[in-house]
Amino acid sequence: MASRPLSSLPGTRSSPDVCSPDVPRRAVAAMTAGPYETERQAAEDPAVRTAWAAWDADPGVAKMAPHNARMLDDACIAAGVELGAYDRRILAWLAGWEPSTVAVVCGLISGAYAAGQDGVR
Repeated sequence: MASRPLSSLPGTRSSPDVCSPDVPRRAVAAMTAGPYETERQAAEDPAVRTAWAAWDADPGVAKMAPHNARMLDDACIAAGVELGAYDRRILAWLAGWEPSTVAVVCGLISGAYAAGQDGVR
């Protein structure tokens, strides 16, 4: 079964009715990568800055979640992660956290994928 983006699932906090199509998808090369030594490093990640800039333009309760969900979607899609229903629920929950926290999780996903690719070569 192919992985479906979190933002495509009805009933999630990042479903299409919440996740605006103008939240940009980044190229795989621009993904959050880590490792981060400090919270400040994570906060300076371009994806985190983009999420905060979008939120600053339209602040409000739960309005950060679509931007965070996009980061998580991108990391999972780029790594070819197959998601189950519970996985998607947890990603929706994670999307409610600070963007720097989400960046760390995305970095772990991307790093694990890269390590696996290195092992295949």
